[in-house]
Amino acid sequence: MARYEDHHKIAIAALDLAEQVRDSDPMQLYRHLALQCARDPERMAQIIMCLAVWLDPTTSTLQLGRRAEAAAASRVKPVGAAS
Repeated sequence: MARYEDHHKIAIAALDLAEQVRDSDPMQLYRHLALQCARDPERMAQIIMCLAVWLDPTTSTLQLGRRAEAAAASRVKPVGAAS
């Protein structure tokens, strides 16, 4: 596919990806994203760039790490946890 021409569509795709990260199986999403990057690198680059400009660069990596851990905590079982 060709790159997005409409910035609104890029934003919608970026928001959709943010929802998928929170709502989808991590490994399934990883595989889907890897495939999308291979199939449609221009659009995926636009989505990544959109997400990057939305990020506040003054936020510390410690804060970002905590945010990522909090998002993952409710979805990931510790190793050795009972099913």
